[in-house]
Amino acid sequence: MSRREDTNAERHGAGEKIFHTLAKFFNGLHWAVGITTLPATATPREERSFVLMWLGIIVFMIVFFTIFIYLLGRF
Repeated sequence: MSRREDTNAERHGAGEKIFHTLAKFFNGLHWAVGITTLPATATPREERSFVLMWLGIIVFMIVFFTIFIYLLGRF
């Protein structure tokens, strides 16, 4: 294996570890909110889409409430 392949494997492993950690966090948040969660046998691809869905929800809420607060101040 070449040196370049080694660094790609390390980056891929680190990315999967980050997504796995975030998936565990958002899975706990799912339990608190009362929505179904990821199964224990979720694949890395399922975890990645789950994390990206939650990050999208968070960004949407931030943008929505920022615009809402701005409009409240204008009127």
